[in-house]
Amino acid sequence: MNTIHSIVRSMNRHVNEIWEAILLEHAVELSAMFAEFGDRAYGVYIQRLMDPICEEVRKSGYEVPAGFRLSESVENWGPPEERERCVWYGVKDDTGEPCGTAVLQFFHSHARFHLPQPPRFLALEETEPEAILQALCTTGVRLSGLPLRYRHSSGDEPLEWEYGADAGLLEYVQSYHGRTAVDFNYALSSWGRHGWELVQVVPHQDRLVGFFKRPVHRAGGQ
Repeated sequence: MNTIHSIVRSMNRHVNEIWEAILLEHAVELSAMFAEFGDRAYGVYIQRLMDPICEEVRKSGYEVPAGFRLSESVENWGPPEERERCVWYGVKDDTGEPCGTAVLQFFHSHARFHLPQPPRFLALEETEPEAILQALCTTGVRLSGLPLRYRHSSGDEPLEWEYGADAGLLEYVQSYHGRTAVDFNYALSSWGRHGWELVQVVPHQDRLVGFFKRPVHRAGGQ
């Protein structure tokens, strides 16, 4: 009998085959939509990505809701050029019994219409929204299997600085159901490879908020 893990493995094989083709097919339309409406363009892309994937899941005897619902997603992590949104989809068998949750992990840019990493699915046995959120707020769950990428960027002398904040830093050192969390290196490197430098970390309520800055360069070094 299939488990949520085998179902999600099949979903990942399919998403690896189609995500880039769908992106290229609709790139002009979605880029124009992003310029006018911002992140709404990513919601449209996710809808188009999920339609064929859900159809494949149905052929195997399971049900996954298609589309994209903002209320069934969370986005707390990463710099503007590489934000991470997790969208969850409840998976049920042919009797309507929950099997678990497939989570679409979706990296995207707020600076332009761009996917800096391929989308992928995570398998969670949790089915209740509160439990799903608790699992996703643990980096040992979300980042399992992802390569830890490090890159240094440099450029001309800065004209001025811009600033950003990340309210999800504490979640990089939390564990969940025995899954070991990674340390801060992943979070800081995600910002750092886009030129952001950590300025300060401040506790706020039950979170750690990191404040970052990076230079804004003059065009042509002027």
